[in-house]
Amino acid sequence: MGVSINEGQVYLDNASTSYPKPEIVNLAVSEAVREVGLTVGRGSYFSKINPDEIVARTRVKLAKLFNVKNPHNIIFTYSATDGINLALFGLLNDGDEILISHLEHHAVSRALHYLKKQRNIKFCPIPSDENGIVIPEAIEGLISERTKLICVNHISNVSGTIQPLKEIGMVAGARGVPFMVDSAQSAGCHHIDVEEMNISILAAPGHKSLLSLPGTGILFLRDGIRPEPLRVGGTGKLSQLYDLPNEMPTFYESGTPNVLGIIALDASLDFIFDTGLDRIQYITSEKHKRILNHLQELPGISVVGPQDSSLRCGPISFNIDGHEPSDIGTILAEHYHIANRAGLHCSPMSHEFFGTAERGGAVRVSPAFLTPDNDIDYFLEVIDELVSSL
Repeated sequence: MGVSINEGQVYLDNASTSYPKPEIVNLAVSEAVREVGLTVGRGSYFSKINPDEIVARTRVKLAKLFNVKNPHNIIFTYSATDGINLALFGLLNDGDEILISHLEHHAVSRALHYLKKQRNIKFCPIPSDENGIVIPEAIEGLISERTKLICVNHISNVSGTIQPLKEIGMVAGARGVPFMVDSAQSAGCHHIDVEEMNISILAAPGHKSLLSLPGTGILFLRDGIRPEPLRVGGTGKLSQLYDLPNEMPTFYESGTPNVLGIIALDASLDFIFDTGLDRIQYITSEKHKRILNHLQELPGISVVGPQDSSLRCGPISFNIDGHEPSDIGTILAEHYHIANRAGLHCSPMSHEFFGTAERGGAVRVSPAFLTPDNDIDYFLEVIDELVSSL
C-alpha cells in the first residue's frame, strides 16, 4: 500500500523563502494595508500606525539581533542581493582583489564575474576542506596589498555547510581587511554577532528566516565602510539639497522603501525574540538532522556536502542514483505535492565543488523552525516509497 497523497502543499523550500509566516506577521500586514498609506519621511498622517516610528524601531531590533552598536549602521535594502551589490559595486575598483569561499551564491559570484569584465576585479576562492569549509589559516597567504575584501557565505544554500565566521573574522581583523558575510540562509535562525565575529559588512534577506516579506533586506556597514550608493534620489529629508544627504542610513535609502515589508519584519522580529533565537536554532537544526539522517540510511541516495550534521544546517540537497534531479523534483512536486527545488540553486560554484554540476545539480529540501513535524513525516514516507519503487 502506497503513501496516502497529501492533498495540500507540504512546504520544504524555506531556502528560497520561508513559509508559513508567524501569525503575528500576518496580522500586522493585514492591519497596515487597511490603515494608512505606507511611506516614510514624506508626510504626516492621523493614524494609529506611524510608519516612521516602525521603521526606526525595526532598525533597533535588528541591531539587537546582530549586536550592532549603532542602529543607523543598518540600511534597509530590497533583498540580500541588493545589499551585496551595493557593497561590491560600491567598494571595488579597477584591479582590486577579493577572497571568497567555494560555495558562493550568484548574488556574489555573478556580481564578481561582471566586475571582472568591467573593472578587472580579481577573485580567489580560499582553500577549504572536503565539506567546503574555509580553512582560516590559508587566508593569510592569499592577502596582498590589493585585497580589499573577504566575502563568505555563512551557510551554503546547497550543502548547508556552516562557515567558521569567528575564526575568519579574526584573520581579517588582524590584517585590516574588511570581512563581508552573506547571511541569506542564517539570519534569523542562527547566531550572528558582528562584534564577536569581526564582521564589517552583513547582508541578509527579510523573506527567509527573518520571516518577513519578499522585497525586504538589510545591510550592515561598520563605521568607516562607505561604498558608493547605487541609487540616488528623494529621501524625504533635506529636500533643499541637490546633493545626497551624507548621513547614515539616509545616504543609502533613496526612494520609497518597502514599508509594508518592514512592518512585517518588525512583527517577525518580535516573534524571534519572544521565541528565542537559541530555541529557533536548535529546533531548526533538529529538523534538518532528522531528514539528513534518514536520507543517509537509504540505499542509492547521495547527500551533497557534509555528512556530519554538526557541520551543517538548513538546506539538504541529494540525488537518487540513476535519476535526474529535475525528474525527482517534478515527481515530488506534482505527484506528492511537496514544494522543493531541483537544479543548480543559483550556485554553480557549489555544485562544481561537490561534483554535482554535470548531472544538473541536485534535489533540495529545506525545513525551517515553523515546518510542521507531520510534513517531515510525510516527506520521509514519500522518499522511502520513491527509493523502493524507482
